[in-house]
Amino acid sequence: MQQKSYGVVARSAAASDHEAHVEEIRNRGYTVLPDVLSYDELSGWRKRIDLTYAKQEQEFGRDRLVAIKELDLCRAPLLYDRDFLGLAEHPKIMEIVRALLGEWFILNLQNAIINRPNIEHHQSSWHRDLPYQNFVISRPLSVNALFAIDDFSAQTGGTQFLPFSHKIEYLPSEQYVAANRVHGEARAGSVILFDSMVFHRAGANSSPNIRRAINQMYTVPILKQQYDFAKALASERSALSEGTLRLLGFTSEVPLNDREWRAARAAKLGIAG
Repeated sequence: MQQKSYGVVARSAAASDHEAHVEEIRNRGYTVLPDVLSYDELSGWRKRIDLTYAKQEQEFGRDRLVAIKELDLCRAPLLYDRDFLGLAEHPKIMEIVRALLGEWFILNLQNAIINRPNIEHHQSSWHRDLPYQNFVISRPLSVNALFAIDDFSAQTGGTQFLPFSHKIEYLPSEQYVAANRVHGEARAGSVILFDSMVFHRAGANSSPNIRRAINQMYTVPILKQQYDFAKALASERSALSEGTLRLLGFTSEVPLNDREWRAARAAKLGIAG
């Protein structure tokens, strides 16, 4: 049923579920996309996260991870297990990110988060995923896709959001935050998509179970990637599709000098050297 209005000269339209999710991100700052991963897929992802993190903890050392406040954070898992790249390119996510950022964007980061029972995670402080940026902008520069591998709820320490805060330059007062924060409730298999400038934090997991998530951030190419995927995967370049090369930043690398810049431009225009 169409909502009535009066004195309105313009109105947005959402003709599909996809467009409705895009509108929620633009206005509220986040949305929940349900049933992206199946029950059977979730079991496999839990094992992949735990195995990859265990390898990283062994490589770097648990005590050192504690010292730098990196415990239970699995960084750039796609560099250890290429199946994670499939999540970065999931068509349902790509559709929404493309609607918000346009055709040209890159994967800035991919991290898996392990939130264990009754242990405070270092991401439990309010923050933006574009940190130290106290500005607002009319269109998003960056969008996150947070895959809920286990249930997100107040009990499991699901991510808390401050709705509409991507439109505010500063973190509001403690009183405002306490009155307006919400839990990003999401069943396992759902994806929470949000403007990277919306304030959020990990909740406290008071359940008896581990809560896992995979966080991916997509940005316009003017923003520096957290990981140099192009350099890390240079040996696999010929096996990657054109779309994957663009997503991972192969086509957005910074040239060494003027000659390299002009050579890249000539190649792009099909001009022989």
